[in-house]
Amino acid sequence: MIYNSLFYIAFYCATVLVTLTTIVFTKLQKRTDRRQNRLFLLMNYILLFNAATCFLSEFVNPRFALLDGEIAIYKFLQFVYFISHPLLAPILLNYVLNVTGFLNERLNLLKILFLIPTAVVEILVLLNPFFHFVYSYGPGMMFQREWAEVIVYVVALVYFIAAFVCLMFSWNTMLRRRRWSLAYFFVVSLTGLLLQLFVINIKSELFAESIALVGLMMAIENEEGRLDSETGFYNRNALKMDVNHLISGNRIFQIVCLKLTNLDSFTRMTGLSNTDEIIQEVAAFLKTLMPRYFMYHTDQSTIVMMLDGYNFPKGEDDALRIAEAVDHRFESEWTIHGVPMKISAVVMVAGVPKKISSLADLFYMIDSPVPKDIEHTLLINDDLKFLIRRAEVEAAITSGLAQGNFEVYYQPTYCTDGVTIHGAEALIRLHDPKLGDLFPDEFIPVAEQTGYIDDIDDFVLNEVCAFLKSGVPTRLGMECINVNLSVLQCMQDNFVRKIREIVDSYGISKSLINFEITESVSATDEKLLSDVITSLKENGFQFSMDDYGTGYSNIHSLFSLDFDIVKIDKSILWDADSSEFGQIILENSVRMIKQMKMKILVEGVEKMQHVEKLKKLGVDYYQGYFFSKPVPQKELVKYCSSK
Repeated sequence: MIYNSLFYIAFYCATVLVTLTTIVFTKLQKRTDRRQNRLFLLMNYILLFNAATCFLSEFVNPRFALLDGEIAIYKFLQFVYFISHPLLAPILLNYVLNVTGFLNERLNLLKILFLIPTAVVEILVLLNPFFHFVYSYGPGMMFQREWAEVIVYVVALVYFIAAFVCLMFSWNTMLRRRRWSLAYFFVVSLTGLLLQLFVINIKSELFAESIALVGLMMAIENEEGRLDSETGFYNRNALKMDVNHLISGNRIFQIVCLKLTNLDSFTRMTGLSNTDEIIQEVAAFLKTLMPRYFMYHTDQSTIVMMLDGYNFPKGEDDALRIAEAVDHRFESEWTIHGVPMKISAVVMVAGVPKKISSLADLFYMIDSPVPKDIEHTLLINDDLKFLIRRAEVEAAITSGLAQGNFEVYYQPTYCTDGVTIHGAEALIRLHDPKLGDLFPDEFIPVAEQTGYIDDIDDFVLNEVCAFLKSGVPTRLGMECINVNLSVLQCMQDNFVRKIREIVDSYGISKSLINFEITESVSATDEKLLSDVITSLKENGFQFSMDDYGTGYSNIHSLFSLDFDIVKIDKSILWDADSSEFGQIILENSVRMIKQMKMKILVEGVEKMQHVEKLKKLGVDYYQGYFFSKPVPQKELVKYCSSK
């Protein structure tokens, strides 16, 4: 008898230690706010309580008790065990329903039905002191099972089967780690339960359940890889997993996407640390609208809120209410370190699967840049048509590269006399059978984000090199052809080597190519660009600063980088037509650049008055519709040959 008692105590002590470890570890993570987390902890609390009562029961066992009070304590401990332990199975079912996502607004009646077996068991246990339905004590206070204890085990088994069925229904929609950890739980728990049911002297049920819960803690409750440390929200990878799970289960839910549109300005003005604090302030506000576990920080400037049908039964109304609250908050200033700041933001609302039908579509919305010309900051329904257009443009880029729908156009540049041709600028166009002709302003940003920009840039350079190799540009008197460089091109480690290899493969003089870098690019990373320009110029290429005066002025870059030509943006020329201040800016810009010993090309020349004005200022080259719009290569040759 004493040996059996010690054997039981060993099982109970092990269960207490395991459940305590699980509870402490879960608490240390500070992730106990979700219903799923609370149910998990409740299962551990019940196991801990059950193990503690069984442990104490062995010390007041009537077989060794000397006092009537010890017998009463023993009976009480047995009673509270049978009251509490049957609750574990229905809580487990509820937990599985939450984890698998099988639980939704249509299961309210079913949830009530789930409680009926538990209620029956609890009533039987409560009546046991009077009628001994579940258990009784024989001679010498020997514990005896009665007919209703079979019901207790059968009910627990029914809950286990129901939970397992839910797992099977959701098997293909769950992550591999989650589904196998739940399967592990069922196998271990059921093994312990059946073993104790058929061999009463082996107290394996509680210990098996505690071990199984450790598996759930490690595979499901542990969220280290899902959390964004900056906001406390979930991260991009967590959003992918959760959305894929819901879409695979044909669930209906709403997405509210918040995009901060001027964080890059704060980065340039105040540095990255301040933008982190801005995100944290925004996150703190969003937590007042909904729990943090419905929100995801997908990139530096984007936060996504996901509203499922169970927790937000009003669906679109709940999403619109939250979106309007967010939009309204951004109408006011934010205070960071006591400094008021106006943060610009756009809020987008879309339903799944009503507006968004796949994970790819969702991330397309999240990652797409918001057009600068939108009229509203709260975008719903038809306001999101720009996403459809962007998807069409991306498809046009993909098919354009595969089917040869891209074409290089050329706009000629002229010398001071307005008669002698100087060269031409290579400009890419996309002829799509469905969308028609697309211009770079629309498809280049999409190409940069999707990674197709390298292929487009290589296409342009190869086309220009082939044109130069033909010898036609030289016969027409062209000194060079201008080729635009993108930011992404310049940032590649092997950029200079790749450019040199492409040009060398055509056997043409590198001095015939003049690379253009926009003023905004030159302000991005001066050291990087300096190295690129120096290296390419050493190989014989020429360089121009494009779009000078478009709002990203960096005078230091202008005189520190070794440009051959500075292209003054058309806006400066046009402003000089309409205002005295515009004329002053044009004159002083020309004077300053000439003093730096650089050549000047002015864009946007559209009338004879422009030519005369620029000639007086001593501008070196002209470009604009007064001479020619961008035209295909054949038309350029025909046009220049007729001059």
